[in-house]
Amino acid sequence: MKAIYIDCSAGLSGSALLGALVELGAKPELLVEKIKSIVTIPFQLTFRKRNINGATATATVLKVEAGQEPVPVAGMLKRISNKVFIGGELEDRLHSLFDKFILAQSKVFNLPVAEVVMPEAEILRMIIIATGFFTALEQLGIERINASPLPVGSQLSTHNLAPLLMELARGAAVKQYGGTDVPITPLGVALLTCRADEFGLLPEMTLSETGYGASGEDRQDNPRVRILYGTGRDGETPLGQSETITVVETAIDDMNPEFFPFLVDRLLAGGAVDAFLIPIYMKKSRPAHLLTALCNRSRLEDVLSIIFNETTTLGVRVRDDERRILHRYFFMTSTLYGEVAVKAGCLAEGGAPVQYAPEFEDCKKLALQHAVPIKKVYAAAQRAAHEYINKSKQNSR
Repeated sequence: MKAIYIDCSAGLSGSALLGALVELGAKPELLVEKIKSIVTIPFQLTFRKRNINGATATATVLKVEAGQEPVPVAGMLKRISNKVFIGGELEDRLHSLFDKFILAQSKVFNLPVAEVVMPEAEILRMIIIATGFFTALEQLGIERINASPLPVGSQLSTHNLAPLLMELARGAAVKQYGGTDVPITPLGVALLTCRADEFGLLPEMTLSETGYGASGEDRQDNPRVRILYGTGRDGETPLGQSETITVVETAIDDMNPEFFPFLVDRLLAGGAVDAFLIPIYMKKSRPAHLLTALCNRSRLEDVLSIIFNETTTLGVRVRDDERRILHRYFFMTSTLYGEVAVKAGCLAEGGAPVQYAPEFEDCKKLALQHAVPIKKVYAAAQRAAHEYINKSKQNSR
């Protein structure tokens, strides 16, 4: 399976995406031929190598002979479609892209869809770059697109395009980047959110080529996109479900251990999906505990607040890891003691469970209610779960 990974940590623009695909082998003359079959207004589209901060990239240079007078965006592509037959998947992708763009502008600027306008030259630039991008992906035979989280820096709090960028980014993974602002453009964000299959860490792939793309503008903050091109696992069903999890760690050697159970409870209630402590030895052979909390990136600040307020640590380590989890669901079982919920885990969604376990709190409640050992309630729930799963298998045959 031919796959690419789009790394936009150094910026993102439609021109940079197209330049990187050309560097990977998309044929410029075929791209121009396809675009000319759609856009009748004269334009020049060329690609050249340029140096950005000491590294080379393929820059997309586009000149369009069109006016700067504002025209309704909604009607522009429609007029082009009426004049020239586009057809097929390309027309669907262009309409999807412009629908996304128009709706985002309508919401951000509080305008009716019909009143969303842009300079004619800018609309044509979008059509040309987008057509080139979609056509280049088809030329290269790309079957899957993964991308890094969109870079959200301090520019988004001051840049006049910030609200539009964030609206276009809906549905994508985003990540805070510190330091220098990362330049991103509305078209780059729209193209990526329209075509990316998944956002997150670089998936396992056999790397064939790496392409670097840039915009044609001659400035130091030019977005520079890196695209990794190769083959992923073909014909294999991934085991479990892949997701990105944020890991927060800190070593603690000067805290009363009696506080640890309370700390773990606070973390689990405050946004962590898991939290645990491991006995370790630090410098000078001091006994200590390594605290690890797992959470979704959106809950990181909540988890950090709990750790800094409830422990004696002065700092933590934060990183993103990939994890595989079984597809999970719950079902209820009836036992001699009452009903117990059972959590099941499957390798593939809708498949047979490979793991199942009664919920401890349900077993505990029934054990106290009936004054019996909890292991008896747990064993009864396991037997009931086993019977339920076997019965489900027989019914599905």
